[in-house]
Amino acid sequence: MLLPVVFLCNALLLLTVLNSRFRLLAEAIVSGGVFVLSILLNLLLSPAFNDATGQFGNGMNVLLLLVAAVFLYTNNLAQKLSLSLLMICNYAFLLPVTTTLLKALPFAGDGIWSAVIGGLLYIVLTFLSFMTLAHPFRYFAQRGVSVLSVGLCVSLTICLFCANGILPAFFGLNSVTQRLILTAALYLVLAFTVRAAFNAAKYQENACTAEHREQLLGAEADYFRAMVGNVTNAKNAQEHHDFVLHEIAAEAQDGSCEGVLNIIKKETVLHDPYLQRYSENPYVNAVLAGKAAYAAHCGIVLESNVELGAVRLKTIEFCAILNDMLTHAIDCAEHSGAEEPRVRITALPVENRITFEAVYSAQKKQKKRTPATKSSVNDLVHKLFEPKKPQVLGMEVVRGILERYSGAMDLSAAGGSEILRIIINN
Repeated sequence: MLLPVVFLCNALLLLTVLNSRFRLLAEAIVSGGVFVLSILLNLLLSPAFNDATGQFGNGMNVLLLLVAAVFLYTNNLAQKLSLSLLMICNYAFLLPVTTTLLKALPFAGDGIWSAVIGGLLYIVLTFLSFMTLAHPFRYFAQRGVSVLSVGLCVSLTICLFCANGILPAFFGLNSVTQRLILTAALYLVLAFTVRAAFNAAKYQENACTAEHREQLLGAEADYFRAMVGNVTNAKNAQEHHDFVLHEIAAEAQDGSCEGVLNIIKKETVLHDPYLQRYSENPYVNAVLAGKAAYAAHCGIVLESNVELGAVRLKTIEFCAILNDMLTHAIDCAEHSGAEEPRVRITALPVENRITFEAVYSAQKKQKKRTPATKSSVNDLVHKLFEPKKPQVLGMEVVRGILERYSGAMDLSAAGGSEILRIIINN
């Protein structure tokens, strides 16, 4: 196999699987230095050790990368050691695979063909290793040495003995085919174990997050009940004022009290958002009334067109989405710097879904491009393999509702406004 290709694949595997501590430029410089040093040491020392297969050169490269990884990456030592063992095991596994494959080719499989085919196989196996380990190693990057990481080191050591033929010979399996099958089976078991542990950890995290969101939803339910009480109290106060004004008008029948009474009632209704009617549902009406009062206090014009309709959402979930969207929209509009900040909220149910949309004044955001030299490999891998999500803070309850109903959230900009759109499958 072409050792420069092997060295490059090893460096890239460490860069993409382990969690970076420094910026990309620093990691690239160190990895490049290790690459050059590995080639020089291989040229100098391989003849002395009669390294015809290249295993000594590969092991030396992995050792140098392991020393560099101690300083470059935040993963614990067991994870770094397991990845180093994997790279040695990959090389040892592909040596007999390449030899067997070359013998089966219809043309001469020696010389340059041996190096090219071996290099291609190593690239493929490195890519498969990346796809299997990237997410688990990054997820467990900040955790200490665990049973999983130590078990992975032990298992890869056994796999290495198997790939080199030591373990199969102990059991009397001297055939190359039997050795390759046994090693491949160990690879599959290790991949399944690592992914199963990762999925179990993610499931537990999601369960804890869901429980936390349920608690938040329960707390918001109490908040909405209090808002209903506030609206009810405001209406009771208005009825009391009407009664008092009626008594005053009765006492002053021969004066102009009727005109004064109409003006007072009109001004009171116009300036008290709590007395407006926003929805037939008392809880939805309370949420909109409370947020309208908050918007008026901030000097923001709030417009609403909300229809509850026949939706699958619970009333508490419907109110939670409205409440969080309006809170976010009003806060953004308040700090937008617009002369007349406005917020418009709509909720329109259709046959298969319900769409919530909040349009609000917002500051124009300048797109900033981060130079590649100031980014880390973590950022680049995250952009390539993680779906982009709208950065809307403080909406944990809404995210839980979206996951429960397979909904979607989108944040876009239009001129001096932003549009926050939430779609729930009905």
